[in-house]
Amino acid sequence: MSSGRPRHAGPGPRRAYLIAVVALGVLLASGLGLAACGRSPAAHPAATRILPERIIAAPRSLLAAAGPQADGTIWAVAGSSSVGLYEFDSASGHELASASVSRGARSVAETSAGTVAVALGGAASGALELMGSTDKKARKTVSLPAPALQVVTASTGSDFYVLTAWPNSASVTIVTDRGRIVGTVPAPKDAVALAADPRQRLLYVLQGNGIVDEIGLANGGIQSSFAVDGPGESIALSPDGSRLYVLKGTSTVSNIAVVDVATESIARVLPAPSNCVELLVSPSGQQLYEVVGSPDYGNIQVFGF
Repeated sequence: MSSGRPRHAGPGPRRAYLIAVVALGVLLASGLGLAACGRSPAAHPAATRILPERIIAAPRSLLAAAGPQADGTIWAVAGSSSVGLYEFDSASGHELASASVSRGARSVAETSAGTVAVALGGAASGALELMGSTDKKARKTVSLPAPALQVVTASTGSDFYVLTAWPNSASVTIVTDRGRIVGTVPAPKDAVALAADPRQRLLYVLQGNGIVDEIGLANGGIQSSFAVDGPGESIALSPDGSRLYVLKGTSTVSNIAVVDVATESIARVLPAPSNCVELLVSPSGQQLYEVVGSPDYGNIQVFGF
């Protein structure tokens, strides 16, 4: 996250002091990144990488964002007393469009064909609002069986996967980009986030206790489970389905476990900024987008691999 001395002269006292301070700062920054994950540098050397490639300015109280599209655009929802839907250019950081949405907006997703879905979660109901990314007009509102927490898409396909929950139950509703419900699978009642396999055979559902469940879309059964050693907040999957990125911790102290899907083991640990609320992966799989939101500020930080 030159002097006027001869060419071969050694650094003076002040320069030596500054070099020492800078070196100490680098070591401390690396240590802070590792302290959150409790791993040694040898086990997770990538945890020392803390500086983003760029930071995209966003409204304060940023709630969620859709995965970046191939053209570089990103949709996001933000607000508290009133909520807005915003479109950004991820390369320049410029805001391209905005519109008011329901105060119940919790999440947003976009298919590669350009259909945008906003997940709504009220105290007693949930819905999915569909709109076109070009005309930015609502096309259809789909009623859901419970208040929505999150909506995602797979890196291929045109379906939306919506995590909905009551206090003691949760499920995932599958909705086509035309607004037709084509399936529902059960989810753990403590589910907080999900990611869809690009082959559309599995859902990865993250629980608040840090357990990740692999749920088969064909039968709704849990095929496998593993832990990421910390409270779970958000989960994202690489476009090729080989790596999971799991945000874990609290709003002030958190990090990201990079999980090898084949072995279900943590391969690396990356630091995360304070108030990070969601993770997204670029279409190329080469950038990780960390969505940051608090009542005082909002931004999206882009990290390269």
